Amino acid sequence: MKKLNVYLIAVLCAMSILACKKDKVKTADDEDSVVVGLVRPKGVSSGAVVSRSIGPAGGVLISSACGLSIHVPAGALKTETTIGIEPITRTNIAGAGKSFRLTPHDVQFEKPVSLTYAFSVEADSVAMMETFGFSYQMASGVWKFVGANSYDVQGGTVTFKTTHFSDWSMMNRVSLSPIHASLEPGDKQEIKALIYTESKYEDLLEPLTGSAGTEPGYPVGTPVPLPAKYIKSWDLTGPGKIISSNGSKVTYQAPAAVNGSANATVSLTLNAPVTGTFMLLSNIEIMGDGWAELNVGGGTRFPVTPAVKSGQRYILSNPEDEGGGQFLLTWTGGVGTYSYDLTTTGNKFHFLIGNGGYVSAFVDPILKDLVPSGGSINITKIDDKWVEGNFTVPNAGIGPLLINTTGITGRFKARVFIPK
Repeated sequence: MKKLNVYLIAVLCAMSILACKKDKVKTADDEDSVVVGLVRPKGVSSGAVVSRSIGPAGGVLISSACGLSIHVPAGALKTETTIGIEPITRTNIAGAGKSFRLTPHDVQFEKPVSLTYAFSVEADSVAMMETFGFSYQMASGVWKFVGANSYDVQGGTVTFKTTHFSDWSMMNRVSLSPIHASLEPGDKQEIKALIYTESKYEDLLEPLTGSAGTEPGYPVGTPVPLPAKYIKSWDLTGPGKIISSNGSKVTYQAPAAVNGSANATVSLTLNAPVTGTFMLLSNIEIMGDGWAELNVGGGTRFPVTPAVKSGQRYILSNPEDEGGGQFLLTWTGGVGTYSYDLTTTGNKFHFLIGNGGYVSAFVDPILKDLVPSGGSINITKIDDKWVEGNFTVPNAGIGPLLINTTGITGRFKARVFIPK
């Protein structure tokens, strides 16, 4: 019995030691994310340089092509210096929005200058405001995410203060991949939560903070799965379902059928170091035959049949007057711009409601004759499966007499049907 007790004590001690060792083991999800900086090529010029001479009194330089303004405060420069903004191709793998070269690279600022980027035009490429910001390319070729000092959500701008010029890029530090997806009914889509820099829990959100006298920020590299400590819950809004969930990724399945098209949003709510709700979104469009949007004093969206190709002519309409009227759009070719005409087989628009409605022609009060409306049909993408575009009708004739006019805009995406 004594030997047995000694044996049991030894086993218990061994188990205790193993348990202690096990408690000290950290999983990958417990660790701060490790991302190795990735060397990337330099961007090349993609537009004209905007420049201005700015001296000790300070000044502002604006590039509409880059959506960027530089505010140089008084005292930041000791001498007159030509400051430049040049759009460049994006080489940052986490890039979202524009990239730009700020010159001269060797300029010495006595005070920080403010870079303000207008993201409103590209808002759908911003994964989450609190992890969207500036980065610059270091001499090594690695991009460094430095974030932002402030945001103006209503104004659609983000600002960072810097004391040096380099090649700069806007980027998402954290995002879902894909941010946008277009699926066929019944299709599946894996959605991943990714992070492109190292991270500490306390500085996941903006603004970043650094040690005294040092610039905050992290090298940008090939993304890794977002650690589990940041993940609170996955949710779905809209049709379809999440058929599997595994930490930093889920699989979404579209519904088996939709009328025209439908939209769903997969969202990830984050565990955050500050109070508030912080979400990453993946917006999914499920395409049936397609849709059209029409704006006549108010917007309406309705399903459409496939765009039927007959020779060089395409005919797009809505099934059974869905959307409140009979919609028809015809054009005669591929990618390009098509003005309206009066021929029976040319480019035209109509949206008929009973005996009235709107058409792409009107009676000119001076000529006293029927003339085509201004505006055009613009085909932006087309292949043997899908067509996308928009249209404007600034002088759409109203009603059976077509004397009165109104302005109409719209856009569409539809399948293409080519009879064999």
